[in-house]
Amino acid sequence: MDRKDETMNLDDLKAYLNDVPDSGEFDLDSIIAEVEGLAPAQPKRQPPAAPAPRAQAAPRAPAAPQPTPRTQAAPQAQARPEAPRRQAAPKAAPQPAPRAQTAPKTRPAQQKIVGEDDLPDLSAFEQQEVDERKARRAAREAKESTKRAKAEQKRAVRVARAAEPPEEEIEQAQPSPRAQKRARGQKLSRKEERAARLAAEQAEEEEDIVLRDPTQAQRSALRRARGLNVRSLLVLLLAAAAAYLSLAPTFEMLPVPIALDAGENQSIAIGALMLLQFIAIFLGVDVFGMGFFNLFHGIPDRSTLVSFSVIASLLHGASIIVFDNQSGVEIPYLAVSILLLYAAMREERGRCAARARAYKAIASAERPMAVYSHYDRTDDVCRAVKGPLGQMEDFLREMERPDTIDRFSMIYAPIALAASIIFALVASLGRGDPIRFFWAFSALLSVSAPIGLLCAFGAGYKNVSRRLLGTGAALAGARQAGLLRGTEEVILTENDLFPAGSIALEALQNMGGMADDKVLAFAAALTDGAGLELGRVLNETLRERYGAVASAKSVQLVDGGVAGEVGGHRAVLGTAALMVKMGVRMRAGQSADTCNAYLVVDGALAGVLTLRYQPTKGTYHAMRTMRRMHMSAALAVTDFNISPAMVESQFDLKRGFADQPDPATVDRIMDAAYTADDAPAAILTREGAGPFITVLRAADKLAGAVRSCITLGAFAGVCGMLIVFYLLFQNAVSALPVLHLLLYLLIWYIPVFIITQQTH
Repeated sequence: MDRKDETMNLDDLKAYLNDVPDSGEFDLDSIIAEVEGLAPAQPKRQPPAAPAPRAQAAPRAPAAPQPTPRTQAAPQAQARPEAPRRQAAPKAAPQPAPRAQTAPKTRPAQQKIVGEDDLPDLSAFEQQEVDERKARRAAREAKESTKRAKAEQKRAVRVARAAEPPEEEIEQAQPSPRAQKRARGQKLSRKEERAARLAAEQAEEEEDIVLRDPTQAQRSALRRARGLNVRSLLVLLLAAAAAYLSLAPTFEMLPVPIALDAGENQSIAIGALMLLQFIAIFLGVDVFGMGFFNLFHGIPDRSTLVSFSVIASLLHGASIIVFDNQSGVEIPYLAVSILLLYAAMREERGRCAARARAYKAIASAERPMAVYSHYDRTDDVCRAVKGPLGQMEDFLREMERPDTIDRFSMIYAPIALAASIIFALVASLGRGDPIRFFWAFSALLSVSAPIGLLCAFGAGYKNVSRRLLGTGAALAGARQAGLLRGTEEVILTENDLFPAGSIALEALQNMGGMADDKVLAFAAALTDGAGLELGRVLNETLRERYGAVASAKSVQLVDGGVAGEVGGHRAVLGTAALMVKMGVRMRAGQSADTCNAYLVVDGALAGVLTLRYQPTKGTYHAMRTMRRMHMSAALAVTDFNISPAMVESQFDLKRGFADQPDPATVDRIMDAAYTADDAPAAILTREGAGPFITVLRAADKLAGAVRSCITLGAFAGVCGMLIVFYLLFQNAVSALPVLHLLLYLLIWYIPVFIITQQTH
């Protein structure tokens, strides 16, 4: 019973139950006595012959069935007979009870110990509790496993969305020659590593870039280039004078005043050389100070080595004057340090002149085109793509990035400076003569930055920028030139191959009952509606003939032609191959320099247009240049007359030079999102393949020249420091005069000078 029933009057309950007919199944007095806590009365015995059908209880099963959630409280309450406040009911006929009920609470004085016969079957209830716990544990584990499976499924979905499709699936979906080479075992993963490395470098350099106005930057760079040009020539004269005074004692045929003769008056001659050095520092104070400025800001470069070389030569000259009878050369390397300062000034002058031309091209262009170097993961090829420049700041940011030589100098300069200090200490303190440190330090620094390394970029960039400005283009730098140098395929459109004026209507052959002007109007309407350059040519010809201009509807490009509706007629303009597919009979052919376009109106051949595609001189040389550079052409064209075979025939190229991707690939390449993550390497202010290929050729020359000059200069610097250190440690004074160091620097500069001249 419920707790609320504890206060129920038993007399009322007895009166209420008296209305039930007594069938002998139970004794009401016994039940009331049991509820009150008294001894239960003996139930009445009924004759077995006439048992009541509803009075028989169902036989007890050995294992109790699983209870429902609403009736689980009853077995748990019955399984605790030792509880002081709860009393289990004796076994009796089962009564239908909608809810589980517990025995009513009784007072302690009225409780009575029930005999063993009245206790329930404890083993059955214990087994039932064990089964219930197992069932709950199994349900909980199943729920947790389901939750884990759902979490794993969600995680797998996220990983699948974030990850790119594997290369094997891409190659199976779109097999390409590059993919076939990869399948044969050739390694091409370096392209992906190069693209990822460049992207990471660009992300790191974004924070330190400050953009400038192109017009003001052009004026500033041009003014600085002119000033450096004049001052560097004066420094060159000072270097020649210092070399003359340094070499005069060695060559007796060179006349020199006795007061300036190092053999007669050593202190005065060294003082004169130091005076020339101070004048050279005054003329190139910006380059001299920039070396220390970059060092203090954590970006040492080549000018840092020049600045330290100048200081070391001055200290060496002062030590010769102050300390008498010291071991070492008699004349300091002041002439060498002045020559190195001149080389650094010429390098800065060349860079400023080239940047002034690049800024001029930017400022003069209204809507420049950008040249991108894009690595296509789908086709596994590096492409040079020309597209509209979204923002001018993108190209200006590329110009302000550290260049190839700058990134190399940040690694080479501190290593060379540290090696010079260590070698000088070993050569001086190791022999027990600390005064020799100034001589050793000056000699090592004189060869640590060869002239070839100092002039590795400026002269070549100046030569390239001069040529590009004449063709209407500009290159951001040697780093961007290196990106374009890896181009394997160039994307060319019909405007690149045949710019305005190179396409003309040769003849018009009427094949039906339509007038010539109407045939021309139909062809012009179809091509103009498709956005072809041929449409502009046909419209101009139609206006010259005073014909009526028509308009086309539902224009669509088909394989080998264009179709649409003109004046209520279904018209198709295409090549001979398209006519064969359509089942149209024709008679005209195709020559080497002409192309035929067939016009079909309502299923009948209406006319044949003979077109002449005449390559321009600039485009012809550009295509031949591509062949020499081992680049292939991808024709992203919509003109149905332009095909790889036609291009190879028109430009006298070998078979297989040009390729035409499928329309889906062309749409993907020409989309602006194709190069959205790429930085512009160059800009173009003129249309056509001539400026486009000129930029690629100039980038190839500049990147190759800079790489070769850096290699030769670094090799000369490392070898020079090792040789000088060995001679210093052996105290070979006669092997380290000023003449030998000058010859060493000039000899290594000869190949660099020849390489630089190839960039003109």
